[in-house]
Amino acid sequence: MRSRDLLAFATIDAAQSCGLDARTGSITPGKDADIILLRADDLTVFPVTGPAATIVSAGHPGLVDTVLVAGRVVKRDGMLVDVDLPALRTRLLASRNRIAAAAGIPLDGTWRPRPEAE
Repeated sequence: MRSRDLLAFATIDAAQSCGLDARTGSITPGKDADIILLRADDLTVFPVTGPAATIVSAGHPGLVDTVLVAGRVVKRDGMLVDVDLPALRTRLLASRNRIAAAAGIPLDGTWRPRPEAE
């Protein structure tokens, strides 16, 4: 199996299996413009000699430079666009605290998962 095959499975084939291939899954005029641009100058992938193989074998979130969703830039230069990060962090902490409290999990670092009883 080639790296290009794996990329096709994750893109156009996945869209087709979900019945969405008329709308997404490939870079085609008229389809949603959902695109991720990866940095190729990062030492974890440089020098890129085979783009598909590099994405499949060494791609990771740290390489994401730019993201377009439906043609709108939502991440540029590795940073989210039009997102109030301090407010988002506050909301995330409140959510974590609410879930932990409901589950009875202390947030002081003392909680450890227990193995399931057999």
